[in-house]
Amino acid sequence: MLIDLTMNQGSPYNRRVMVIFSIVLASMIIISSQFPVAFAGNCKDDDGDLFCDPPDCNDDDKEVYPGNGCPYVPIDEINTVVKEIEDLAKAGTITSGQADSLLSKLQNAVNKIEVEKINVAINILTAMINQINAYINSGVLSPEDGKNLIDGVNAIINSL
Repeated sequence: MLIDLTMNQGSPYNRRVMVIFSIVLASMIIISSQFPVAFAGNCKDDDGDLFCDPPDCNDDDKEVYPGNGCPYVPIDEINTVVKEIEDLAKAGTITSGQADSLLSKLQNAVNKIEVEKINVAINILTAMINQINAYINSGVLSPEDGKNLIDGVNAIINSL
């Protein structure tokens, strides 16, 4: 809403609107400074600076996290696995559907890591390892290619 402050500033109605507007604005500022702000995506502003604060890790809740502090998102390890999967798909070793299936599991695990559901992420990554083993056992992947992927997934798990 745009308020034109240049016209009819002297009218009692405009002065009354400006006073009410000023009071409402001041009240909103005071009230908002008294309570933590919650943003979409679990972003919280506990200190009132209107920026997201780091998540509070609950090390005591085994359903949330196994007790090793705030979760670290292992970007390098994840990128390594993504590149290996993409390379296998480009080489025709696995189909695009098989690659998508593996990448989907990896993305689901990353989503869980980002919301501090580390145990769930580990379960998803373990399912990914099981799928890779199935590809090895069915001859889709060579044992060497499969081992490289499994080592990469285990590196992600070990970094959590």
